[in-house]
Amino acid sequence: MKKKIKIPRKKIKKDITNKPYSMIQQLNDQLKKIQQRIADNHLNVSVLENLSKETKKAFDDAVNNLAIKRNLLKKINIRRDYLKLWQRHGKQVVIPISWRYLLSAPFIYGMIAPAIIWNIGLEIYHQICFRLYGIPLVNSKEYFIYDRQLLACLNRWEKINCYYCSYVNNLIRYSAEISGRTERYWCPIKYARRVENSHSQYDKFFEGENPKHLHKKWKKLRDFSDFTPVKS
Repeated sequence: MKKKIKIPRKKIKKDITNKPYSMIQQLNDQLKKIQQRIADNHLNVSVLENLSKETKKAFDDAVNNLAIKRNLLKKINIRRDYLKLWQRHGKQVVIPISWRYLLSAPFIYGMIAPAIIWNIGLEIYHQICFRLYGIPLVNSKEYFIYDRQLLACLNRWEKINCYYCSYVNNLIRYSAEISGRTERYWCPIKYARRVENSHSQYDKFFEGENPKHLHKKWKKLRDFSDFTPVKS
């Protein structure tokens, strides 16, 4: 029988009740600006889409700042002994064996080979062509995030699966940012129809309805001065 472990709840409670006032104020200011722009009666669909994404970004920034303020990684370490109580034995993960999981295993783990090949080819293109075009390099550290191994409730087999899952999904996000900057350089024109879940550069693209200033705007978008250069 496993021993009950006392967790320093007071310390956790102290972190949770901390209210970063400056972060909340910053979020309120961003939302007020967005509300003022929504009050304009002459907004078109593309502007409303941009406002929607700005609102989402404001909340995402607030959540990220809140996570930093509360020092979530430190809190996980505090609760490590408690989380270990929920750790399953390795046999419990694979037994009883499901025929669906067994049948799909070669297809799931077989994707590691094309993923690595894609990563190598993508990085060759990224490092060579971006330097030639003058496009700022994408900081891979912002996309390849691995911190699930800190969860003590996962056994070794589950952690390996988490590493694999994180690698492939982070590679897709990393690829999307590289392709987005490439598209901004070569073809920064919005589609006629609305695009869901577009990359980070799509909002900066221009409408293709007015070709009069097309090349002028195109040249302007090729100036990536709005990016902070990544130290190589």
